[in-house]
Amino acid sequence: MEALNYIRRSWESYKENWMSFVVAELLVLIIVGIIALIGIGIILSSAELSALILLSPREFISRIVSVLSLLEGVGKAFIFFVTSGLVWAFLKTGLYGMAAQALRGRTRVNTMFKVARRMGLTGLLTCILVFIIGFFLMTILVLGFGFIFPGGAVIGIILFLFMIILFSLIFPGIVVDRLDVIETIVMSIRIVKKNYFEMLSLLSFYGILALVISLIPVLGALIVIFVLTPMVWISLVMFYKGKK
Repeated sequence: MEALNYIRRSWESYKENWMSFVVAELLVLIIVGIIALIGIGIILSSAELSALILLSPREFISRIVSVLSLLEGVGKAFIFFVTSGLVWAFLKTGLYGMAAQALRGRTRVNTMFKVARRMGLTGLLTCILVFIIGFFLMTILVLGFGFIFPGGAVIGIILFLFMIILFSLIFPGIVVDRLDVIETIVMSIRIVKKNYFEMLSLLSFYGILALVISLIPVLGALIVIFVLTPMVWISLVMFYKGKK
């Protein structure tokens, strides 16, 4: 099966560059994690949330200053959470750049930063646009099917998951052909639409593999993050280059 061939070839490329991928992924997790932890710290230091929840309405009003302090903290924390997501999208472009380079031979951690510096903004803006499209698409499907018949919301979610696969190749388009935001979205939809079931089988194989491996306590999660995830990037870049 073609999906197994992608996985096999991705494994070969990963084996030659495993240390670079592990270090790069670890750096991304640390950078994004620190930003997110700052947001969590702001919430915890703003007010005693659990104490406020247990207050009666009269006591709650009397402590309105604490409530406002909490809301202010939540607002600041939200900014850090969003920032962590944006930084992740920015650096993910660089990780795909490493995947593209790994298919040609050896790759290095500094490739992530070089590619992110040149194309990270495009990757970031593409992620934002795809998120907006996905949000409205899911809302329409869930509300639409939910309105038509009972349990339709579940069908809407399932359809959304099948449709979001069309955007699987947005990052390969950026790092391989240096496409802009609109071009890479259009190219991803065009390629996946022509090879939909092949892409579905590839992602399903990785999904099932990740599910099985994640059943192993602690070690399973580490394997998924540091081994399987880079292999997915390599496979998607390979898929894009072979089908464009």
